[in-house]
Amino acid sequence: MKGDAYWLDGPVLRRFLKQRSALAGLSFLVLLTVLAAAAPWLGVASPWEMNARPLMQPLVESAHWLGTDMLGRDVASGLIYGARISLAVGVLSTLATLLVGFGIGGLAGYSGGWVDDALMRIAEFFQIIPQLVLAVLLVAVLEPSLASVVIGIAMVAWPPVARLVRAEFMTLRQREYVQAAVVLGQKPSAIIFRQILPNALAPLLVTMSFIMGTAILTEAALAFLGLGDPEAMSWGYMIDASRNLLRQAWWMSVLPGLAIMLCVLAVNRLGEGLRVAFELPDRGGIDP
Repeated sequence: MKGDAYWLDGPVLRRFLKQRSALAGLSFLVLLTVLAAAAPWLGVASPWEMNARPLMQPLVESAHWLGTDMLGRDVASGLIYGARISLAVGVLSTLATLLVGFGIGGLAGYSGGWVDDALMRIAEFFQIIPQLVLAVLLVAVLEPSLASVVIGIAMVAWPPVARLVRAEFMTLRQREYVQAAVVLGQKPSAIIFRQILPNALAPLLVTMSFIMGTAILTEAALAFLGLGDPEAMSWGYMIDASRNLLRQAWWMSVLPGLAIMLCVLAVNRLGEGLRVAFELPDRGGIDP
């Protein structure tokens, strides 16, 4: 282990295991992922099948224990298959955001000078525009699809990540072990990936969890606005399809809304547990 990379230490794991809310959030996400991934093998019907009486209330028939929508589609199937989209968008958007934010923030923090100033001005420009508005514009221009949703979310979420990475790089590049690597003639790429990155992973892991929660909410909002993947069932689509039937069929919108809330809450609890385990200060979000 080089420098002060402490994110794989035993005490970190012990502190995380003491966080009951974090363990509950992690367990919920694991269970949801298993259900979503194994849905076809568990006998869960396609969410598009219209094989029951429309607007059936929950707990009336065991075959459709969460009821049906206005077309006779099973709500439980929609929730399980919708988890695929929410989790996939959350993970892919987080990775894409981290890739862009790490590249720009790392270059700015390590280079400094006019490179730092130019890249941070670009980040500030993206932060001026409301994130949801910019995401809507990007997805609309690229045409609604899973890929465009991931790109749209990543393009609006990277500035805070870049600022965090920049701050970590500016701090770590002054450490003795980094200065020693420079004196020994190591290449900048080797210094970044062998000396600086391992010691910056702890705050990045915490940041990724909060980005994932935001990405799930943004995907639901885009699907509610009709900008999600038209060929994929999602929680936002379910709420959008049932918004005119809230009084007659409350379960059609309340249940997917509850699923979104629980999923985002689980992700946030996991992120808070990681923050406590790494003993990082509470930054009040992902903006450093």
